[in-house]
Amino acid sequence: MIPNGAIQRAFWACAGFTLLSGLVSAAFSLRSLGMSGGHEDALYAASRSIALPLATIVAMVTRSRGGVAAMAATMTFVQFFDAWIGFEMRNPGRAFGPLSFAVLNIVLLLWMRANAPAE
Repeated sequence: MIPNGAIQRAFWACAGFTLLSGLVSAAFSLRSLGMSGGHEDALYAASRSIALPLATIVAMVTRSRGGVAAMAATMTFVQFFDAWIGFEMRNPGRAFGPLSFAVLNIVLLLWMRANAPAE
């Protein structure tokens, strides 16, 4: 049996980092939006990036383990694709930063899943 404290720590660590990841992604999208002068593609990218942390907040408020897991997986994919773009651009900062976020999100997601109560 897993102690309730461990279950809670794993949930909030995964949820909190997923939210942080979403906020960082949204901040970069908003920054790009400002740099593009409101270009249509940047507007669409920003709207999607803003939706991700909002959905994470909903999952956190409702204490939905499945919702947090879905958002953690989503943000992991976002960060992996951002890392891939960074590698394609041959920009280490834009590659290894998102890659480290993706790896840490996977680790926290697996920790949360390992500490999930038996159903």
